[in-house]
Amino acid sequence: MDNNILARRFIILFVILAGLIIACFVRLFDLQVVKGSGYKEQAEQRLIRAYSVKAPRGEIVDKNGKPLVANRMGYIVQFQKIDTTDAELNETIYKAVKLVRAYDGEINTDFPIIYNEKEKIPAYDFGLDESIMKNDEKNRKKDNKNKSSAAEEKEASSDDESEVDIDVEKSIVEKQNQMMTEWEAENKLNVYSTLREIVQHFREKYKVDEKYTEQEALEIISVRYAMASGNFSANNPYALASDVSEETVQQVKERSAEFPGINIEVEPIRYYAEGSMAAHILGRTGKIYAEEYQELREKGYGMNDIIGKDGLEKVLEDYLKGVDGYKSVEMSRAGGATQILESQPAKSGKKAILTLDAELQKAMEASLQKNITTAVNRSGAGAAIAVDVKSGGVLAMASYPSYDPATFNEKYSELLKAKSNPLFNRTLSGTYSPGSTFKPLTAITGLEEGIIDPKSIIVDRGKYTYYDSYQPTCLIYSSTGATHGAINVSEAIGVSCNYFFYDLGRQVGIEKLAEYAGYFGLGKNTGIELPENTGMMASPENREANGGIWYPGDVLQAAIGQSDEMFTPAQLASYITTVLNRGKRYGLHLVDRVEDYETKETILKKEPEVLDEHEISEENYQAVKDGMRRVVTSGTAKGAFASAKYKVGGKTGTAQVSDGADNVLFVGFAPYEDPEIVVAVVIEHGANSHFAASVARETFDAYMKIKNPEPTDKKTDDDDNDTEEDDA
Repeated sequence: MDNNILARRFIILFVILAGLIIACFVRLFDLQVVKGSGYKEQAEQRLIRAYSVKAPRGEIVDKNGKPLVANRMGYIVQFQKIDTTDAELNETIYKAVKLVRAYDGEINTDFPIIYNEKEKIPAYDFGLDESIMKNDEKNRKKDNKNKSSAAEEKEASSDDESEVDIDVEKSIVEKQNQMMTEWEAENKLNVYSTLREIVQHFREKYKVDEKYTEQEALEIISVRYAMASGNFSANNPYALASDVSEETVQQVKERSAEFPGINIEVEPIRYYAEGSMAAHILGRTGKIYAEEYQELREKGYGMNDIIGKDGLEKVLEDYLKGVDGYKSVEMSRAGGATQILESQPAKSGKKAILTLDAELQKAMEASLQKNITTAVNRSGAGAAIAVDVKSGGVLAMASYPSYDPATFNEKYSELLKAKSNPLFNRTLSGTYSPGSTFKPLTAITGLEEGIIDPKSIIVDRGKYTYYDSYQPTCLIYSSTGATHGAINVSEAIGVSCNYFFYDLGRQVGIEKLAEYAGYFGLGKNTGIELPENTGMMASPENREANGGIWYPGDVLQAAIGQSDEMFTPAQLASYITTVLNRGKRYGLHLVDRVEDYETKETILKKEPEVLDEHEISEENYQAVKDGMRRVVTSGTAKGAFASAKYKVGGKTGTAQVSDGADNVLFVGFAPYEDPEIVVAVVIEHGANSHFAASVARETFDAYMKIKNPEPTDKKTDDDDNDTEEDDA
């Protein structure tokens, strides 16, 4: 009896135990097999995050190792993906954006719809560069306009500013319409007829509550769109704002409960050690655009990476980009990091050493601004460049007005609207009539072709009467009735005698002038690493290609640097450098070498490159050089160099323009005995070439001081003969 009861109890206990075991197995099977992958993903999303650690970009330094572009550590506001609803995420975004903007921070987003506060409506904004488009339009008009005959009376008619503005506005509208159509097609928004309908579409897509105003909703939508474009995920956080203020950081930390999923991270921030100095050369960086990412992701770029957008930052991107590290961290459910589980440090990019001298660059920029302001006013413009004669390395290059890369984003609209076009690199992209700075080239052509020799005499008779229909005069003759009389080529360069070069140019012919201009790099690329305008040499072919007619008398204007000739300041510097190298043309370059930080290994070395060679005889070279010496001792640049304690050679130029005072130019070199540095300067509407020559003088002074810090009191200037000059 007792045994039976015991047996039944044992069976009941066994059944209960078996049922519990089976229930456990069923539950474990459900958790690990049926729902295992889902729970695993949730666990990983809640507990562990693995993401990249941004590598610092390589530094850019001057020839002496002085930093021009470097890195500092800055704070970023970063979203981590956590388990949250759309409503919760949208509210966090709204609060975070409001906080960042309260302390003048910039939100990282490329959503093309903004809220127009003035009109109280949404509007498209694709960030078109109106400033650059305006310059492109001006240059296009200059290149394509019909050239008036030199045999006709020259009239002051050219680019109509209002017409250019209208054309630019039209181009911007057309381009924006094109980008709008492409963006709407890409996002399948063609079914909507108004912009508000598109905004409503995104509002519904991201479940943005109606409690938010249209402006607030657009802020949230723009961030949600950026998150989606950047593949926001557990392992790919989204940087809401970079380089935020200490106040922003403090607020996020103090109010962490209001910002679930938001962390403050420390990352390298690009900064420009010398402020706006050399902005057009160095360029700037920015976040990868969606269209850029499609091409760059195969190279290992992430959606939120920073890349070079223009200037050397863009040209040297492959060298400056580092190798990102990574870290794996344990996170709380609120998105806060609790501990680092694993990490790999980032590897910095390579260091770029330039040919620039920071001190010389600073001196040139200061002088250019000062002389432009004096010659014109603060709204004036111009450019200058200094080149190493022996290698073609650019020692300094300035374009005025300029901009500050550090404030580019916040002042973007202001920069676009500025009529002075500060984003435009006039040294490489601005084209100007060379005026009398072209005369040494005409002299070399005549000498090398045997039309004249250094002792040949041409008698200046005031009015050049070879052609019946076109009889130009020397400036000295038209202003005083005097002439330069019988002079040779060196004397003609020294006094800038138009008559001499009219006659020489006619004998040489336009074909030979164009041929030699090509030898010396005029109308050709200089070889520099940055984008540049090729300019244009006057010729019947170019005139006819632009719908004009070439007349025989046009060669006279071409010989003195007028006519259709349009060159960049960089080309003028290259041309004079080629003269000083007796016909050997070196390519201009800004980069000296690229080095590895750790190994100090030279990854890239830019050796001097000969682009062309057309040897000048020693006798002819000395005749032209002597003429350029006369310019600074007794000619048009005498005033600028009267007190110089070193010898210089140079040539001034004045070019007529239709929309204001003349453009003024100067090209020169120093020291005279063994030239080391060439400087070319252009001041738009500067009226008097003294201002351009003064920029060169102050640049030479700075160069000599850098080369030899100990000042010398010995004056070596020579030739005190006063000679009247004719600078056309």
